[in-house]
Amino acid sequence: MRAPDEKVEVSVYPTASLSISELLSGPYLLNIPIFQRPYSWGREQAEQLLDDLMEAAGIGFEGVPDRDYFLGAVVLMDEPGVLTTKLSPRMSPREFGVIDGQQRVVTLMTLLAVLRDLEVGPRTALIKRVQGMLLAQQGSRFRRTERFRLHLAGRERASFENNILRLGKSVLPPDVLPISHAEATLIEVRDRFRAVLADMPRAARKALADFIADRCYVVVIVGTDIDRSHQMFVVLNERGKKLQRDDILKSDILSRMTTGDVGWAARTWDELSLAMGEDFEAFFGHLRTIFGYARLPIVTGVRRVIRDAGGSEAFFRDVFVPYAKAYALVRNEGDNVLPGDMPRLLRYLNRLPDADWAPAAILALKQWTSNPDRAAFLLAEIERLAMLTRMLCAGSGKRTRRFAELIKVIRSEEPIDETHPALQMSRDEVRSIAFHLRDLHKRNPKICRLLLMRLSDEMGDAATMTDPDLYTIEHVLPQRPSASSAWRQSVPSAEARAELVDCLGNLVLITQQENDRARNASWAEKKEIYGTISVGNAPLLAVTRDVLGERDWRRPEIEAREQRLIALIEKIWRVDLKSQRPSSRNLAPVEDQKKPMPPAA
Repeated sequence: MRAPDEKVEVSVYPTASLSISELLSGPYLLNIPIFQRPYSWGREQAEQLLDDLMEAAGIGFEGVPDRDYFLGAVVLMDEPGVLTTKLSPRMSPREFGVIDGQQRVVTLMTLLAVLRDLEVGPRTALIKRVQGMLLAQQGSRFRRTERFRLHLAGRERASFENNILRLGKSVLPPDVLPISHAEATLIEVRDRFRAVLADMPRAARKALADFIADRCYVVVIVGTDIDRSHQMFVVLNERGKKLQRDDILKSDILSRMTTGDVGWAARTWDELSLAMGEDFEAFFGHLRTIFGYARLPIVTGVRRVIRDAGGSEAFFRDVFVPYAKAYALVRNEGDNVLPGDMPRLLRYLNRLPDADWAPAAILALKQWTSNPDRAAFLLAEIERLAMLTRMLCAGSGKRTRRFAELIKVIRSEEPIDETHPALQMSRDEVRSIAFHLRDLHKRNPKICRLLLMRLSDEMGDAATMTDPDLYTIEHVLPQRPSASSAWRQSVPSAEARAELVDCLGNLVLITQQENDRARNASWAEKKEIYGTISVGNAPLLAVTRDVLGERDWRRPEIEAREQRLIALIEKIWRVDLKSQRPSSRNLAPVEDQKKPMPPAA
């Protein structure tokens, strides 16, 4: 027995490394406290997580799966009145508030629910296993009760449970239309997971589910009250200035150089760091990707590049300096140095969210002075692939892999022209682009706006320098015309309006102020609003001026304009879309369809 005065050591912050199956099992009953922000991860973050998990699991990639995958820390707050001294699967079930990690846990549970519900037939091992993680059993065997493993706060709890966690529900339409932004985001993430995973072989889905359950880990830290739990959250997320990767690499490289070169190297490093500003650290991630070490952490990957180059001095002279200068040109859009269309293309590229295209662009510009024609050709093809893959609505992982193939070709210095396999879009990809262009505004509003800006330039604008953020997308045919609106006479069929409203032919770019005025105004009023001479930095764009000559705005005008814009896309980016699109939307109003055909002449 323990002596009366013997002290028991109690951990102030009980901590354990848990697999996802361990976190979603046994004693852990999770709640999102009411003071937490709602679910806010969007499609891009969810797609990135799925891409990372699939890559780590070796699904769709060559090579063996990773041994494990670390998903970060999860901070929990203990149930009031309970003092957890040690985390153990033998603890009695209890309530824990999720202070940090909500976005990851909710997204992972959504992913698991979709994997479960894509199973066909009787309750398979995958269904039983996932159901055991998403649904917690409580009580004795004779008085068994159930609850979902995680309770969200606010109104999105019901949407999460009814449309995702309940067996079979994650692959069905929502039971009610989402009202809040958080609800809509949950459904969007769910549907994106379903779209991607439905095309995977059943065995691959099973492998992914097992990898997430058994080989993905979090570090769970438990606070004893809200103050301690919040303190841990702040320490993990805000406190202190992180040592930047470029600081670590600078120390690595300069410490291994001869005394005579250190001064010059330090000055050059600082000059290039100043030229790139906030992009300097990102440069090392691109450098790692260029040399084939994209899957390694940035510092480890760059150290491999240093080793391959023959040491710090050779790396600094032959790799760091020329590639950093090329990246500075990329980010500074030519810096009044590059000829022809190259600055314009870089401007278009730098407008895009994410920079998966940047490693290829760095390679293309690294030796532009020695081979300007090849550099100009490559940059045009990089912009083409960047834009087509976004119209394809490909995730960042797929885009990165696409550019990795082009990087290999550029590094090999083999001849390349428009017929090279690395530059081709498959028939299925072109078909998907044609399909997504029908409602690109709903799928990706930012890319849709950038596409319209680009088309406007090609239609004759000298507006390349205009900031896209000055404009918003306006639907000429309104999205929700009132019951008495003349728009309902212009396009009587609700089905036709639903199909036409988001297509390219119905979209223009105007300022937010003009958009607020336009709304559900009549066609005559909208033309007057669109044609108003803009002041300041937001001129009337060609893509908007294009509609002003139309007397009416009905289905024929919308479809004709859409065809013109599609033809322009085909011309700019060398892609055959018309052959992949139906010749007619078959959206004739019902009343028109009922009319008898006129007799033949």
